[in-house]
Amino acid sequence: STELPPEPLSPQGFLNDGATLEISPTQIETYLAAARRALDVAIVTGDAPTPHVYTATKTATGNLPNKSEGGQLPANPEFLLDVPQYARTGSFRLEVTARAVIPEGSDFPRMRVSLGHVPGIIHVPRKTVAEVEFTSDQTQTFVFHGRMEDYPQAGEVRFENLTFHGMIVMLDFLNAEGEELRYPDRSYVQLPPKPKKKGEKPKPKPAPVAFGKRLDIAVEKVAFTSPWLAAWPPESHRILLENDAPAEAETARARRHLGRFLPRAFRRPVTPAEIAQYLKLFDQLRPQADSFEAALREVFAAVLVSPHFLYIVETRDPQSTAPQPLTDDELANRLSYFLWSSMPDETLLGLAERKQLHQPAILQREVLRMLQDGRSHEFVSHFAEQWFDLGALDRVAVNPEFYPKFDNDLKDDMRHETVAFFDEILRADRSCLELIDSDWTVVNRALAKHYGIEPPPRSFQFQKVVLKPELQRGGLLGQGSFLLSQSNGETSHPIKRAVWILDRLLGTPPLPPPPAVPALDSQGAELAGLSLKDQLELHRKEETCRNCHEDIDPWGFPLENFDAIGLWRQTAPVRVRTQGGGPRPKPITLDPRAQLPDGTLLNNAAALKAYLLEKRKDAFAHSIVERLMGYSLGRSLDFGDRDAVDALTQAFMAQNFRLRPLIVDLVASPSFQTK
Repeated sequence: STELPPEPLSPQGFLNDGATLEISPTQIETYLAAARRALDVAIVTGDAPTPHVYTATKTATGNLPNKSEGGQLPANPEFLLDVPQYARTGSFRLEVTARAVIPEGSDFPRMRVSLGHVPGIIHVPRKTVAEVEFTSDQTQTFVFHGRMEDYPQAGEVRFENLTFHGMIVMLDFLNAEGEELRYPDRSYVQLPPKPKKKGEKPKPKPAPVAFGKRLDIAVEKVAFTSPWLAAWPPESHRILLENDAPAEAETARARRHLGRFLPRAFRRPVTPAEIAQYLKLFDQLRPQADSFEAALREVFAAVLVSPHFLYIVETRDPQSTAPQPLTDDELANRLSYFLWSSMPDETLLGLAERKQLHQPAILQREVLRMLQDGRSHEFVSHFAEQWFDLGALDRVAVNPEFYPKFDNDLKDDMRHETVAFFDEILRADRSCLELIDSDWTVVNRALAKHYGIEPPPRSFQFQKVVLKPELQRGGLLGQGSFLLSQSNGETSHPIKRAVWILDRLLGTPPLPPPPAVPALDSQGAELAGLSLKDQLELHRKEETCRNCHEDIDPWGFPLENFDAIGLWRQTAPVRVRTQGGGPRPKPITLDPRAQLPDGTLLNNAAALKAYLLEKRKDAFAHSIVERLMGYSLGRSLDFGDRDAVDALTQAFMAQNFRLRPLIVDLVASPSFQTK
């Protein structure tokens, strides 16, 4: 929940360290409320509700020009479907049939599908259902599903000659960069002309559009159904109450359903005493509940706030402090939450039940199967976001006075690039050394244009592209996620960038600064007109700052050609004072040269990457292994893990720094298989 405090970070920057995770009473209340909401949806009673269906087709074009072409995009590029009646809860189905005209050489148009309501003419509360892209001129049908509770709803609103009853389906038409396609010569509704002021000349009418001559979309059909019932009762009900027999005694029914639900929720076999405990709760609740299902829902909710559901429980022999082997059920849990961030599937549970999961060949097969499964993207996104501190993007506000054209949506694109880049290294079994430097990356059209990649992709979808060496974009150090997040939103920040390299890549984070050290006053008379590098040179003359900054600053200076939003530059503005006393910006030529603590001279970002690959790849490999092991175990590493880390690091380097063999070796290691 967004109302709960953020989870604490481990020393390595992860959110799953068991030593730092605690659950407060407020969180338990939140979890219980969420469990109840989910079970209200999953287990139903009564007859199936009557669905409401609303459809618009290309024959219902009203006053739209070019009626034969269907619902072309209007001057304000939205297609609106009024939904007078709808279920405020439950599932919906939204079907859109449309086609696009894509002139040769243009980018691909996309359609944003939203649900919302109209409380006023200016602001339309809405939430996006999906965005889809047209890559051909063939008619396509898209089907979307969702829950009504997740979207804004309101009552009837009227203005001019239009009536909206609150819920509307909105289709926005965009180009690949997210810009609206606005053609002022077309409109869905021809409103009456406004009276002219005295002496006002009539505005010329826009020239008519020849459909098919430019990027365009025609909507042929929109159908909205709420509630959407694929079957009644829904599949979730049939799974949770499998083989329910209403004629049977209710206690026996509850015992049977608990006997199936508890092992799945606790991810292990359960004892008769545990079933009896929850069966007793059912017997206590049933007299006050409206139905058998209502009482069972409340019992299931209690299961879902049990420590055995919320925590990964690994029992130990209290008489021994030595490492103890995981059971097969515990190994299945640890493996599943490592690679899927979720509970084991039936295959894993079956192997655990048959005591086969510890067999090396079977375990390796399961690791590779799980990495191929789409659920492993949870590992990719969680591990990459936390390892590379992508959340820092949200902690930096880009100053519009410095970067008036910067679109904040690019932050999401930058985050996506880094996750997709890491994903490609894992999926394609590439070397992790490409995290330091590469001749490719993964971008969409908007991010490619931001970087100056030519020609940019035609699609808003992310795709792998080859990088020209002169762009200096290879590896993480050329990506906007790193460059922007390790800036201050106005200018580059070589210290933050240096600390990130030392910590996140080399695993040697510098000590925090001593307390009460004043920050640089870049507006002060002493620093006016100096480059950031020269300002830091003065800062290093302070006795309390010298030792640390001599070891930190040189790692960030070679990246000074990248500004705060990750654009390449040769000069940077500094403030100088005029005769009148006011500051004014003055461009100065940047000097990215630096001397590292070991005496190595670096001229630029390319030299820094080359140095890391030649001189520090052992430290880089060791850092990856430490972070991956800490994440997989859900704890900070200690002295006892040193030998395992060293052995895994040697194997990792011998296998060309590839992640997939490292994950297989890690899961097979004693550290992973003991508690």
